[in-house]
Amino acid sequence: MKKIRTQGKTIPLWLTAGLIVLASRILLFAVYWYWKNEFGSDNGFFRSLMQWDCGWYSAIAENGYGTEADIQPDGQARWAFFPLVPMLEGFLTLLTGLPIRVVGVLMNSVILYLLTLWGARYCLKFDEGKWQALAFMLFVNFGPYNVYYSTLYTEAAFFLLIFLALYNLQSGHWLLMGLFGALAGATRNTGIFLVFAVPIWCILQYLREDDPLHPKTPANLVRWVLTKPRLILGTFMMPLGFFLYMHYLQGLLGDGMAFMHVQKGWGKEVGNPLVHLYQGLIDIGSTDFYQATCTVIVLYLLLHQIFRRRLEAILTLLFVLVPLSTTVAGMARYTLCSFPIVLEAANVLAKKDRLSKAVWCVFLLIVGIGTSYQWFCGALIVI
Repeated sequence: MKKIRTQGKTIPLWLTAGLIVLASRILLFAVYWYWKNEFGSDNGFFRSLMQWDCGWYSAIAENGYGTEADIQPDGQARWAFFPLVPMLEGFLTLLTGLPIRVVGVLMNSVILYLLTLWGARYCLKFDEGKWQALAFMLFVNFGPYNVYYSTLYTEAAFFLLIFLALYNLQSGHWLLMGLFGALAGATRNTGIFLVFAVPIWCILQYLREDDPLHPKTPANLVRWVLTKPRLILGTFMMPLGFFLYMHYLQGLLGDGMAFMHVQKGWGKEVGNPLVHLYQGLIDIGSTDFYQATCTVIVLYLLLHQIFRRRLEAILTLLFVLVPLSTTVAGMARYTLCSFPIVLEAANVLAKKDRLSKAVWCVFLLIVGIGTSYQWFCGALIVI
């Protein structure tokens, strides 16, 4: 059993993760309570977490995807949102009889616990060790945009599934890797790019191996991969969730790419990501400027990790560039909720001296409280 040692005392990792998640959700409720008293809102806690795209996920969970007749006047439709999370929420609603808003918040809070626990295990096994594991748990639960991990959004589930896929890839459990990769592809459209983690990992792993009898050539790399049939099978499993959803849309609408085509309803069209980034940066003082600035900071951290041959950073560069190719809106959330950025932030924080750790923890806590408060206020800056 993995444990975290603090001040001479050893605490089981599962308990540490549970206490941190519990404390963070209590703090989230305290932010809600302050907002409720300040504005005199009579919305309950669970209803106040139902904002923005939560309505779409709720509609899918309760009524399915509908047909072409359900397209909104502005061109928006439910099939822009992938099915795994709303399917789970709908199933649990039928099972428990609880309202969808309650089921969604409770389900994602459980997923947040699993994310906290397995993210810490990932740090302990493949990264910098116990201090980074602790920093990771604190960043996820108290840092920027942590409110999304307790809403009907897919952030918590997608984050967890990526972690589990990469954990099993690097642990040699390649069929489990394929399973979690397939589930990630059914959670978000960018989940399909998780399949690229396999060739990236193969190249990095092959180059690290010391084998003087076999020179490092592309042909020998292919032979090395062919000795791992479970890895090949797991790789072919990873896109299945994505393609099954495409198959469903083809049968429902006659358009397997409907989830992309409907993005025009939100004003999103595929273009040059660098152009979108530049347009956001020159619009000083706007929400797009804030989103673009966060993206630039994240891209800098990603490039720093790529030069260290970090598998996670190379993969997440795709997760950043794909949504950026349609719009800069929402990029702060996409990037600050991406696992390599959280890993890198935790790594940097873990290496600071005690005073610097304290200062950064306070700063991140303030930002986390601020984004949660803005969520309850319905501010555009948090979406």
